[in-house]
Amino acid sequence: MVARSWRDLRPESAVSGEISGTTRYIDYFQVRQLHTLQRPRTETAYEMAFLISSQVMELYFGLLCHELGRARREVLADDVPAALRTLRRSVAHLRALEATWESYADMTPSDWNPIKAQLGKGEASSLHSYMFRHLVFLLGQKSAEMLEPHRSTPLIHQGLQDALSAPSLYDEVLALLQRRGLPLPDSAVHRDFAEPYVAQPEVEAAWVQVYHDESFTDLRELGEALTQVADRFTRWKQVHLTVTIRTFGAKPGYYRTPAVDWLHNSLDQTVFPELWSARTTM
Repeated sequence: MVARSWRDLRPESAVSGEISGTTRYIDYFQVRQLHTLQRPRTETAYEMAFLISSQVMELYFGLLCHELGRARREVLADDVPAALRTLRRSVAHLRALEATWESYADMTPSDWNPIKAQLGKGEASSLHSYMFRHLVFLLGQKSAEMLEPHRSTPLIHQGLQDALSAPSLYDEVLALLQRRGLPLPDSAVHRDFAEPYVAQPEVEAAWVQVYHDESFTDLRELGEALTQVADRFTRWKQVHLTVTIRTFGAKPGYYRTPAVDWLHNSLDQTVFPELWSARTTM
């Protein structure tokens, strides 16, 4: 008798994609399609967890793009209460995103190596997560270099180019502060949005004023909501670094880039920078 493969031990009838008969639950959540999207290629015990957790992360990237895009529109419309509700939901989503690492946080190099072998040498990299790129652009971390891996997918590449050139959530928040009478320089509000944002002392001073002046209570709450978003996003990146070191060590990553160094450097990219630096003088 030939032993069944260890690759996928879920009930075969539940993952076959059979389409005869249905229920409202199955149709609404696309359950049948959902359970056919995992196709492990190795016998390693962690591959199913890696596949599903990575797919869940991708879905959360999309959810966060939806929510932060909504918050950006609400800020543009001067609807601070609505933006606060949206940002608070986003913080909850970011907590859930961070938790997705738990499914394989204790994976060792010997568990990871068979999976990495299937991903190839640069052909399948986290740099190819275009939804993550959309997310970081919304958060204001702009980089034209991040479009390069997507040249082979023209529609996605164009979408990312559009996102790169559009105002980030923080850009719209700074425009809101200026509309509310805070002395922000035009160079902080009217600029080339495709270029990386550079922190300015005048913006830092404006946030200090927001936190000290009781007439700006709603903007102070907005600043705190943005700080929570930045905090939870940074925590997700910190866990990413830890998991990488644990499973990968200091070996070169995709495209021969030093993976750990690259992740370390990404932690130095502060989201909403003046909201953090202003605390020194508050």
